[in-house]
Amino acid sequence: MKKQSNSHFNGDSLKRLNKDLIWNEKQKKKQKDRLMQRIDQLESSKRIPYTYKGKQNRWVKRVIYSGISFLILIGLLISSAFVSPAMAQIVSKIPYLNSLFESKPLNDEIIEALDKKGYKWDGVGVENQSKQVSVMIVGSDEYYDEVKSPVKKLIQDILDGRGYDAYKVQITQSIPYEEPTPEEKEQLEEYNKIYDVVLGVLKRYGYDSLGQVNDIQPSSITFELPNTEQRTEEIKKQVENTLKQNQMGDFSIKVHTYNPQKREREARWSKVVNTISNGLISKKEYKVEMVGYSNKPTAFTISIDTSLSSTDSGAKNTVDKIEKTVQDFLHSKETKQTIGDDAYRIIIYSKDKKKLNES
Repeated sequence: MKKQSNSHFNGDSLKRLNKDLIWNEKQKKKQKDRLMQRIDQLESSKRIPYTYKGKQNRWVKRVIYSGISFLILIGLLISSAFVSPAMAQIVSKIPYLNSLFESKPLNDEIIEALDKKGYKWDGVGVENQSKQVSVMIVGSDEYYDEVKSPVKKLIQDILDGRGYDAYKVQITQSIPYEEPTPEEKEQLEEYNKIYDVVLGVLKRYGYDSLGQVNDIQPSSITFELPNTEQRTEEIKKQVENTLKQNQMGDFSIKVHTYNPQKREREARWSKVVNTISNGLISKKEYKVEMVGYSNKPTAFTISIDTSLSSTDSGAKNTVDKIEKTVQDFLHSKETKQTIGDDAYRIIIYSKDKKKLNES
């Protein structure tokens, strides 16, 4: 049973910023409210962290949504349909990615439009790898058939207004939630008790969560501490003893450590990399399929995968366009305030994994 973090940045390996589904915070709260109504006396503000396989843990599957790491798909600053000629001239001088950096997320605009029209929904997602925007409709078959087409048009109009021409729109019907079984309720209660005990110990040492990397299993518990912490063994022993005192059983206590400086840098770069990823992927002209990063001490590296062939005679023009768009963004005043003096590299790859540039 894993308790996921909101952050998806950790470790040295290359991160691919293309999750299967990107959930909006309002949508998560809406789903959580629905789920909690189905648990008579279980009201908790914590995210539910179970992992599972197969169909037997259906209740667990329905709560895992709250642990999904999400990226923000940033929208254009102003929809072209509503820009005056004077404003359009000003906006045209703003670098493309900078216009995304401070603008309203696409998810928010879609949700506001759905709510304004009164549609019943419980999922809005953006799938970067398949370049798809998805909405899940709640209701009967008749209601779904009635609103499917207008909802699809509503979202397509939003994408067109932003100039996002790389995405397709998929509308699906939400699967109704089932009442959790007594066994599932008991499992959830037990997990929450263990989590609260561990968190209580960590709070005494100045930590307000189990960290980004954590896991609670029947025989083992994993949580996270900075590698600068000198009391790690003491904390582990305190957790172990407190669980025994509360008659929760014997657990193997494991601690995952992280570098605080490295994580601080990743936190600063997160919105920057998200903006680059979503800005390039959303427009066909860039031919970008995936964006990732590697946080090494020598340099923060942004890796851009394209659909270009290394032998394509026109590839250089597209590569130059991508690099200029990214460099304009990274050299802007707003972005420099975020990344500071960090060294960085930009590497663009062809579809056959050959470097088309390196800067």
